[in-house]
Amino acid sequence: MTLWSPHSRKVFVSRLQAIAAAMVLQILIAPSGRAEGISFSYIETGASSGAQEAMVVASGSWFTRRKLSHGAVFIHHPDGDLLYDTGLGRQVDAQFEVNPWWARSLFAYEKGVPVADQLAANAYDANNLKAIVLSHLHWDHASGVVDFPGVPIWVQQKEYDAALQGKPPAFLHSQLEGANTDLRFLMLEDTEFKGFERSLDVYGDGSVVLVEIPGHTRGQLGLYLTLNAQTRYFFIGDATWTLKGVQDNSPRPGFVRWLASLNDDDSLTERMVAQLHALQEQEPDLTIVPAHDEWIAAGLPHYPEFSVQQ
Repeated sequence: MTLWSPHSRKVFVSRLQAIAAAMVLQILIAPSGRAEGISFSYIETGASSGAQEAMVVASGSWFTRRKLSHGAVFIHHPDGDLLYDTGLGRQVDAQFEVNPWWARSLFAYEKGVPVADQLAANAYDANNLKAIVLSHLHWDHASGVVDFPGVPIWVQQKEYDAALQGKPPAFLHSQLEGANTDLRFLMLEDTEFKGFERSLDVYGDGSVVLVEIPGHTRGQLGLYLTLNAQTRYFFIGDATWTLKGVQDNSPRPGFVRWLASLNDDDSLTERMVAQLHALQEQEPDLTIVPAHDEWIAAGLPHYPEFSVQQ
């Protein structure tokens, strides 16, 4: 038997405590989510015909021209792939035709290749999708839903109910009433995440967390994606159209909101923008991705290229 002196025992205990503390710290700073095998790609389906930046965000310049992007986010995960939004679908022209002339002019677009066609061209079977998560049900986000018969569509019921009561140019009922649409109402939990009151950990591993960002619509969903501790993205739907809105804590221009009745709740929308602004200051390495910011989209991997694991 080896007898330890009080000093040796004290040194040994101190070392054990140091090792335990290091292990706890490692757990705390370890990236949430199972980064291995998780990646994403941006699928561009078109763009707006263009407008001055001051018509897109209140703090924007009248001398800067913007051509907002329309697209979707493809997330590959070992437990099933997700599509976040659909962008402009195969039937967008017929869907859009119901709008009055002023809306067709204000929201004019240039078509690209629909998501369903891009997936098919790369031999991807859409039936492998776990679900399509719609940030919200405005026309430019839900246009491609009818292109995916049988694929589960996740949306909050309050968002769907508001859309059925809504009208053009925001909501187009032809996109919501497809005979083959497998609509499933998503139930968020009363679990705070990054300051947002309600959330859902889709895979249970922290890699993909849906959060409620209401205001622009009744039940808009943001998607927080963690690839590793250093690489995180927050796809925020139309909380703002551009990152400048987040950086400047600036809403959409008042006259555009008035003309097109863009927001379900203007005051709540502005509170959400302020919250996103604060989050960006707290997490400067977080990449916030508004759905239509073409400058941010340009820096994302474009389908069929995917983000590279690091």
